[in-house]
Amino acid sequence: MQPITEPSTSVTIESRRQVPSIIPATNKAGHQYLAGAISNFGVFCFGTTIGWTNVGHNLVTQKAHNVKLTKDQWEWTNSMLPLGAACFCMPMGVLMKMYGCKPVMLFQLFPYVLGWSLLIFAKNVYMLYVGRCVLGICGAALCVAVPVYNAEISRQHQRGAMISVFYGALVYGAVFNNIMVEILSIKYGNVTCTLMALLCLSVTFIPESPSYYVLHGQLEKARTSMRWLRGDKYDITTELELLKQTIKRNNTELHQSCWVFMQNKINQRSVPRATILLMLYHVSGGVIIMGHMGDILVQMTDSSFNIYVMWLCVSMCLGHLICLLTVDRIGRRSLLLVSSVVMFMTSLYLCVWFKWMRAESWRWPALLSLFIFIASFSMGFGPVAWILYVELMPEHMRPFGCALAATISWLFATLLNIGYLLSVAHFSIFYFMLIICMLGLLFVVIFIPETKNITSDEVQQLMKRGAFNDEHSRDDSF
Repeated sequence: MQPITEPSTSVTIESRRQVPSIIPATNKAGHQYLAGAISNFGVFCFGTTIGWTNVGHNLVTQKAHNVKLTKDQWEWTNSMLPLGAACFCMPMGVLMKMYGCKPVMLFQLFPYVLGWSLLIFAKNVYMLYVGRCVLGICGAALCVAVPVYNAEISRQHQRGAMISVFYGALVYGAVFNNIMVEILSIKYGNVTCTLMALLCLSVTFIPESPSYYVLHGQLEKARTSMRWLRGDKYDITTELELLKQTIKRNNTELHQSCWVFMQNKINQRSVPRATILLMLYHVSGGVIIMGHMGDILVQMTDSSFNIYVMWLCVSMCLGHLICLLTVDRIGRRSLLLVSSVVMFMTSLYLCVWFKWMRAESWRWPALLSLFIFIASFSMGFGPVAWILYVELMPEHMRPFGCALAATISWLFATLLNIGYLLSVAHFSIFYFMLIICMLGLLFVVIFIPETKNITSDEVQQLMKRGAFNDEHSRDDSF
């Protein structure tokens, strides 16, 4: 069998539209999917820390963790995690630039185990505060390293699905924690989540991304890494040569200061757009619902809400599954637009229901709207924000650019958690969601390009020209 090569990506966007690829894409991906799955084990574990916030009603009503919390103390405990993440994203970006994605993914094991240990053996509320803040360091490391790693190891027409697994792992981790708390006690559920850190040790068996090795002049290691990822029957020569050319072309920008970095016209467009997308991810309501299911559902139903928590979890999983199967087929913009419209309509109905229809006994329409909202979020803004967060960044500037975007977005998440804490009625979050969904829709229409099936260099050409139509993304070979 002859080696299979990918079509050259050095051609312009216009030529990609005019000349069909003569080399068919192959379904063989070596160990690419295995590496992607292993790199997300840590994200799955971090997802359990997000799901942990759903046991708040238990922590407030019973003496768990050897300390009984007031409602306000519990809410402040929740706010510590995004604050810890915001404080450590930039250091994680520096570590990733110096040592690569793989060491950062291994580093997060230390704050993960320490944070959970503080929660399990907490004797007072301050140990809970510190434990949640330390777990935020784990989130900072993962949100900077894992999406970038999956973007760098994946082939062009599989990149969206590979990066979207990051959000999926967060969701499945949160669902897993809910299940553990229902089956076991809170304490033993936390012990189980802590022991899951052993899964993350499997990261030692996957290679560093080829981009990191090329960037540091270790071409033989880059070749070995790419051969492991693509398989022995894949001709890596063309792909590796294109990667070397990209790094060489941008080599003069690699050691720029932050100020010079932001003077670049492309960076002035890509970094703010990626940052705003992550801000919309945190403040559009999906993350709040994911972390405060109990508080929200208890206002919508008089009966036991455990069954509705289950349906919310199912909605999140189904939404992500839709994204996983379609993001590399119909594109990022399409999913974002559909997601924004559906989220706006459902949040509008929820606002009307809470304002004028809450006293009625018929609550199913409101609950159904909530399920559709979270499914739409998990189909669009949830995973696609993380995809574009990486794709919009120049490849050689991702450690700094992604760390900066993540820092700002986690700060906004902290402010939103504090605002949720201080709000008189928690259902008022839906009025805020309504406004954010409308702004998000306008932002996507005006500022976000389609990045499906195009290279990082071609994305930067689009950012430079400001041509944000989606015609360039059509690929007959897909």
